[in-house]
Amino acid sequence: MTENIEIHPLSPFLPPNAKMLMLGSFPPPKHRWKMNFYYPNFQNDMWRIYGLVFFDNKDYFLNEDKTAFDQPKIEQFLQEKGIAVCSDPL
Repeated sequence: MTENIEIHPLSPFLPPNAKMLMLGSFPPPKHRWKMNFYYPNFQNDMWRIYGLVFFDNKDYFLNEDKTAFDQPKIEQFLQEKGIAVCSDPL
């Protein structure tokens, strides 16, 4: 019997001031990624929902040409709010 072992491609994002941990699962296949971070698929609405909830703007975390997410902006926001992100398989 051959077992396929999938290795999670992302390290946990753990700001030193973290007060909350957001757990997810494995990301989509790499060819669908728009950034090298959690919830990287542009069709996934996680960062749009965060934009709506915190900034009343679903496009808040998009790059200037609205073709991908702005990873540095997301990371800065998570650090400021004390939100850690990790996948439950880790």
